[in-house]
Amino acid sequence: MRLKVLTLNVAHGAPFAVPMPFLRSRSALLGTLDRVAALLAREAADVVALQEADRSSLFSGRVDQVARIAERAGYPHVHHGVHSGVPGLFAQGTALLCRHPLESCDSAHFGRDRRMDKGYVVATLAGEHGLEVVSLHLDPFSAAVRQRQVEQLIHALRQRPERPRVVMGDFNAEDVDGPVARLCAELGLHTPAEREPTYPVPDARQRLDGVLISHALRFTRYARLPDAVSDHHAVVAELTLQPSTATS
Repeated sequence: MRLKVLTLNVAHGAPFAVPMPFLRSRSALLGTLDRVAALLAREAADVVALQEADRSSLFSGRVDQVARIAERAGYPHVHHGVHSGVPGLFAQGTALLCRHPLESCDSAHFGRDRRMDKGYVVATLAGEHGLEVVSLHLDPFSAAVRQRQVEQLIHALRQRPERPRVVMGDFNAEDVDGPVARLCAELGLHTPAEREPTYPVPDARQRLDGVLISHALRFTRYARLPDAVSDHHAVVAELTLQPSTATS
């Protein structure tokens, strides 16, 4: 079994001079989203994890950003979670785009305050793949908050059936004792030790974005993409099932 995955924080389609999409012209906003879609179409990953990806609302410029990207990139299966939702005003969250049907879909936001737009979506790839995939976005400001969010995710994933797992996203931390290390230790995941910085574009200095996989899987490729379609670089990984765990 071979699988290609990609993760990207799309920054609400407005990553640079104007950080709020409703302040951009519609043509500029759609142009950014279409550049994201072109990148995804070119890379042709089986599964894409998006963060800061919005459904139609006032904040999003009345554009369903997830649908626009998925349709133009050729992804028929979409699972989006609204982590900050006020009807008509906000519909912000994370998403999974997939070429395969998704099952056992779930979503959660972190914290009691619905204005907090951090959380995750999780789903299982239908059919022979049987992998669990997660798109995750953690708090950018507080290590203590990230720790609580990671513990919440660990607890939730342990309630689901045990299977090979891929956790992708914007971890908002690069310290070795932070959320990446915690997730790897508690859920039996791993990621390459040497990873290129992903934020900010164009002079990336921090390794905030990445892909973690179960030990039943191994990386055959792990790379930061150079494209400047957001203030984060996309990360792409190609995976294969370890021979000892493959079934005939």
